[in-house]
Amino acid sequence: MRRTINHSEEPMSDTAPTLILLFVVCNLAENLYHLYFLSRMDTLTTRPLSLILIQLLSVAAQTFLLFSPHYFSLSLFYGLIFVCQFAQSMVCRLSRTTPFETFIVRFVQMVAVHLCLISIFALHSDRSLDEILSMQTSRVFSICIALGFGLLVKLLNRLFLPQYRSILDHGQIKDFRFFKHFTMLSVIYLFAQSILCDLDPTHLLIPAFLLGSNLLLIFLLVGYLVNIYYISLTSDAEHSYDELNRSLAQADSRLRILRHSAYHDELTGAFSRVYAFQYIGTLLEQHTLFAVVYFDLDRLKHINDTHGHQQGDHYLCSFVDQMHHHIRPSDALARIGGDEFVLILPGCDRVMADQRMEEIGREIEQGEEALLFSFGTSDSTEARDVHTLLECADQRMYTRKKERKGRSDHA
Repeated sequence: MRRTINHSEEPMSDTAPTLILLFVVCNLAENLYHLYFLSRMDTLTTRPLSLILIQLLSVAAQTFLLFSPHYFSLSLFYGLIFVCQFAQSMVCRLSRTTPFETFIVRFVQMVAVHLCLISIFALHSDRSLDEILSMQTSRVFSICIALGFGLLVKLLNRLFLPQYRSILDHGQIKDFRFFKHFTMLSVIYLFAQSILCDLDPTHLLIPAFLLGSNLLLIFLLVGYLVNIYYISLTSDAEHSYDELNRSLAQADSRLRILRHSAYHDELTGAFSRVYAFQYIGTLLEQHTLFAVVYFDLDRLKHINDTHGHQQGDHYLCSFVDQMHHHIRPSDALARIGGDEFVLILPGCDRVMADQRMEEIGREIEQGEEALLFSFGTSDSTEARDVHTLLECADQRMYTRKKERKGRSDHA
């Protein structure tokens, strides 16, 4: 069913100034709040003065077209809105998202709502779209309601600003590219609908078609945004999980480095005093049989005084290397002072420790560097605390050292 097209010029009505004022106020309110919303999201990085100037020029052009006495072209009006919003977005130089991705959703939302409104007006009044669009009152009120709907959406988004930010921060969301394609196709589809309205505005089924298709488009747009929001939550959670794993790995690496520094002597590579005391304490708590050998190097002071500390350091390192070749993997050699060392022998008593150290001492003293040391032993049956155990071994070392020096002086 069709009705006669009436493209006659419409005279300016008495209510035109009021309608113009209403349109200008609604348009400026929606546009200015949009800029304020962008600034609240820290995405606006340009001076607001240039944007306000573009807003005023945009409102003036839309007002001229909307209240023109000539035939109102819906596709031309939408095209003007598209160009103006695109120019505003290009000037914004948004930092979080590209200009196209920001303004295109706003354009699709406004045009889809406007097409739904004029379709509802046409169906409710049993008129064609040509008759609805030929009336200034219907044109202005439908545009103002669409702008008001956009402003309402901005106000709601203001309440959920962190969630809206997460939708725009889509850099890691691969599904966003499908949303971009969807919005671009939606723009083409909306322009096709507006051209259809311009070419055949008298067909009575067109309002029903516009209403159903644009309601579906709005539902799809909202569903896409909700879906992207939940995807962004998952993406943020995965990103936080990866960051936490990296932080834990770095912390674990630093902990291993610190533990190695605390448990090892920097010069010789032997265990440290801290490790020796902790290891002995652990063995005592476990009631494990073990022996402790306390010894020092006999010639270190003479080498330091005669050849310098660098040669003395070499002497210490050579001694540790030689000892590591003669002890078991389960044994622990630790440097607890300048030339003082402790050897922990799990599973040995004092007698076994004396025998082993006598054998090791003979082999080392017969080596190329003739490393000489004195030692004393004790085992876990003699004391139940670390200091007493080491003190027993230390006293026997000095007793053995005096006896060795007495035999040397007598010889």
